[in-house]
Amino acid sequence: MTTDTSRKRGFFYRIFRFLWRSLKAFNTIVFGFIALFIISALLFGAIDSRGLKIPKGGALIVNPAGVLVEQQTAVSTAAMLLDNDLPQQALVKDVIDALVLAKDDDKIGFVVLDLDRLQYGMLPKLQRIADAITEFKTSDKKVIAIASNYSQSALYIAAHADEVLLNPEGLAIPQGFATYQAYFKTLLENADVSVHVFTVGKYKSATEPFYRDSMSDEDREARLEILTAWWKAYTDGVEEARGMAAGSIDAMLRDGPEQIRLAQGNLARLALEKGLVDRLVTNTERRDYLIELAGEDKKKNDYQGVGYKQYLRSAGKPAQQKASKIAVVTAVGNILDGDAPAGEIGSTSLTRLIRDARLDDDVKAIVLRIDSGGGSKTASEIIRSELQAVQAAGIPVVASMGSVAASGGYWIAASADEIWATPTTITGSIGIFGLLPSFEKTLARYGIYSDGISTTPIAGGASAVRGITPEYREVLQLLIEAGYQQFLTTVGDGRDMEVDAVHEVAQGRIWTGEKARQLGLVDELGDLEQAIAAAARLADVEDYSVLYAEPKLSIEEMLLRRLKSSVSSMLPKINNNPFSWLANTVRREIGILGRLNDPANAYVLCGNCPTVR
Repeated sequence: MTTDTSRKRGFFYRIFRFLWRSLKAFNTIVFGFIALFIISALLFGAIDSRGLKIPKGGALIVNPAGVLVEQQTAVSTAAMLLDNDLPQQALVKDVIDALVLAKDDDKIGFVVLDLDRLQYGMLPKLQRIADAITEFKTSDKKVIAIASNYSQSALYIAAHADEVLLNPEGLAIPQGFATYQAYFKTLLENADVSVHVFTVGKYKSATEPFYRDSMSDEDREARLEILTAWWKAYTDGVEEARGMAAGSIDAMLRDGPEQIRLAQGNLARLALEKGLVDRLVTNTERRDYLIELAGEDKKKNDYQGVGYKQYLRSAGKPAQQKASKIAVVTAVGNILDGDAPAGEIGSTSLTRLIRDARLDDDVKAIVLRIDSGGGSKTASEIIRSELQAVQAAGIPVVASMGSVAASGGYWIAASADEIWATPTTITGSIGIFGLLPSFEKTLARYGIYSDGISTTPIAGGASAVRGITPEYREVLQLLIEAGYQQFLTTVGDGRDMEVDAVHEVAQGRIWTGEKARQLGLVDELGDLEQAIAAAARLADVEDYSVLYAEPKLSIEEMLLRRLKSSVSSMLPKINNNPFSWLANTVRREIGILGRLNDPANAYVLCGNCPTVR
């Protein structure tokens, strides 16, 4: 017998089933179209690259967009479709490889540095590209920088060109380096959130945002020393490349208002008068000038040239045919336990790459290229132990530090046979902390409490709902202190230093690569190429090729990497919330803690490594 209720339920059930099936069908169709679009774009891109005809005497167009990186961050399909702030990234290695190939390519007449879309790069990355430009110019081919506006990072690269062109309404004035931190003490107190901090080292400032409302004197001292060294290196590099008097950039900025007044408020004219650019040209004048040099591409109604990424896909990267290999393993991003995608360092995924290189009979040495402020203490030690297994097999290990190799980034380098850094690398930060937030006071506001029993004093001793018991607090503090001693011992053994001597330069303090060398934390100053040569020397091989050991990409990842830069620029901005800046700031500052996953809640993370622009 069918009741009215069952008939009603059947009716509503059929309605919702219809809606659900319709939604599933819609999703299938939508994602089917997306997949078809991605595959088609990849195929057309491959065909386009294969059939590329590089015009004789045309320009190599080096037009990096977004942020300069050592390794591109993996992006999922969902992130690509929905992320409001999808990052654009340009690989430093791609830029350098293109310049190396073009130097001896008779078809390439000159290089255009199109820098309008370059947002920023940390100084060591800018210096690598500047060195590659300088080397390219030994071919007697011209390098021309163009932009309507130069970011501070773009201006450093442009300064090393033969000619720098700027739009008459543009900007090409450096401002200096600054680093600021958001602090949440009052916010957390107002929300009754308890923050339990366990730390060693007076300069270890990663946890300060959670129990302070301002920068500590120690953190301010360490950051200022880094920024001062970076600013001197930046201004020295630009002034030398542009033939400007030493100190002229600082003099201009100290007298900024008067200088702008004399230039009648025209910043482009000020840049020209101070020698930062060579000519002010409109976009039409610039186009005509480049057509005069390279010839006209009538299809594009522009000058003849090829983008550096397309050029690399067509021409292929420098040949690597030698039997003996130096493997370069890249470690970029936060150090996490387990597997991690590109742009982060997973203890499992990175050790897998290291192990594969060790078991390759052709690999004679390994260079670990580091660009990381650290993360999980446990993961850092797992990675370092895997590198020790490489050394035990008679294979030399050289650590090459990029922009940042601090805290956990230094931990994984500590036992290398040699450590190389650039003078402006940020390194050190030898310290450790633990941090656990709890919300028992917040919940009590709304009448929510927790109670129960345990068989030992530490069982259930740490809870986001209940807080931390005194016994568990003591356990965590002991673990953090033991972790710090382990860090000191690890560095002491690796660097042949007494533990007390390591402690003197540790305590979470950050150093430049140049200062770290003076302190014994680094062996030599030089970039990746010098580190590779050092690894070959240690392995006693002269005839070798370089193998970049990288994780195997799935088809989806290959598709997304190819499309990432183009899709980023096409996607609409979904979120126009006026509070998005605040949300992004909080997400950036707190989000790292949500991703860290050390089983003992012990972290070797450089919180005071400045990310400057």
